[in-house]
Amino acid sequence: MNAWISAAVIFAAFIVLSLIFRAIFNRLGRHSDASTSEVFRLLANSQQTILIFIGLVLALSELGFDISALVAGLGLTGFAVGLALKDAISNLVSGMMLVVYKTIELGNVIELSGVRGEVININLRYITLNVEGVHHLIPNAILLNSKLAIIDPKTTLSSQAT
Repeated sequence: MNAWISAAVIFAAFIVLSLIFRAIFNRLGRHSDASTSEVFRLLANSQQTILIFIGLVLALSELGFDISALVAGLGLTGFAVGLALKDAISNLVSGMMLVVYKTIELGNVIELSGVRGEVININLRYITLNVEGVHHLIPNAILLNSKLAIIDPKTTLSSQAT
């Protein structure tokens, strides 16, 4: 009976901890701009899932279940999923860096790999460039791993006028 109580307390503690972190991330998201709040929403959802799962595994361990095979299996699964989603995860992390560090903003004219266009959308996976009426989706990882020029519109307009 004591094991059941201990397991329930451990699981409840992780649920409460995840709710506290969720509230913190939501509060941070409310005090930031729209694109940064999307990052905080993603962090809030991810941490809640991870903490509840860790609490469940620890509670099962407290009840006497052998979780070593479960943990080993999850490690191998995580490795396989990580390799399969390498590019998607790279774009997601790059998108979070773009949003947090505000490297580029909507309306900026940028040049990337010899292509110049206006940034019309930024999200966690890619940016959208308008190049002569054609919309190009550029993965965020390419943006952070390539030479990027942010064109100052005042300089561009004055150089065209001469």
